Amino acid sequence: MNKRTQIILLMTLFLVIGISRAQKKVSDFPVLKGPYLGQKPPGMTPEIFAPGIISTGFDELFGSFTPDGKDFYYILGGEPIWTILVLKEENGVWTKPEVAPFSPKYRGKFCLSPDGNKIVLTSLRPLNGKGEPSKKFHTWIVERTKTGWSEPKLIKILDHAFAPSLAANGNMYFFIDRQGKNDLYMSKFLSGRYTEPVSLGNAVNSAHDEVDPFIAPDERYLMFRSDRTEGAGIYICYKKKDGSWTQAKHMGTEINSFGWVNVGSVTPDGKYIFLFGIKSNYKSYSEKPLSYEEKIEIISGPGNGSIDIYWVDAKIIEELKPKGL
Repeated sequence: MNKRTQIILLMTLFLVIGISRAQKKVSDFPVLKGPYLGQKPPGMTPEIFAPGIISTGFDELFGSFTPDGKDFYYILGGEPIWTILVLKEENGVWTKPEVAPFSPKYRGKFCLSPDGNKIVLTSLRPLNGKGEPSKKFHTWIVERTKTGWSEPKLIKILDHAFAPSLAANGNMYFFIDRQGKNDLYMSKFLSGRYTEPVSLGNAVNSAHDEVDPFIAPDERYLMFRSDRTEGAGIYICYKKKDGSWTQAKHMGTEINSFGWVNVGSVTPDGKYIFLFGIKSNYKSYSEKPLSYEEKIEIISGPGNGSIDIYWVDAKIIEELKPKGL
């Protein structure tokens, strides 16, 4: 066998190995069919959403389905930036996660409008969209078009807004950090423009931090995280007939059984709440020395102390609602 033939055989071998590895990588993603990525719905205790698929050993945050249930958006954390990913149901099968076309190249958060046609981003994206990150967060909006998502459009009046949530009428809820204190605000969408932010008042805000709100599409309830001393975790307020809010109420020990937990969204059908939080499924010691394989399996999977996405039955929203509303 001459040298040229040997080289050809080696190149062919490397090509076959490369194709085999690529095929294995694609086939590693499971076949997912049905609503909610084919996952079994949870009960009244939060459960990890899509373990090993969405929730892994990395940090995953938020999580929102489009109204038709055929797109699922979430954030994959970690350096250098948080990245927005999307899975799509195509021909009855869910695709593997891909980077969303509007995912900023700079650190930020997002929310999906109730009709699925708008995405609001709070990001360190600079005003010209290029180069080094901005020194402060800006609020941007992208809209669904016939050919995909539009370019981000700046909402200048909401420059200091964080973690937005959109109602069906376009009103936006968010938190603002003012002198080291985080409170919840809202801005109305009137005549195609956003109004100056207005505090949600003392029924919602406290002397402690309130962050990461989720507003119901019809604005009848508001969920958010608060670090108040009577119980850190997720709280809920309900809209009264006069437009004011009921006093914020802790949502209970089941939902708040994490060391740190935030609310992400409610599914468009109103059946489930998506949460994201930090919770370990493991003891702080090992009964026996762990093997290398066991250690890798633990740190590669959910429930290892990283941020995971959970979901829980949304019946609690009605159960906590004061009578007469």
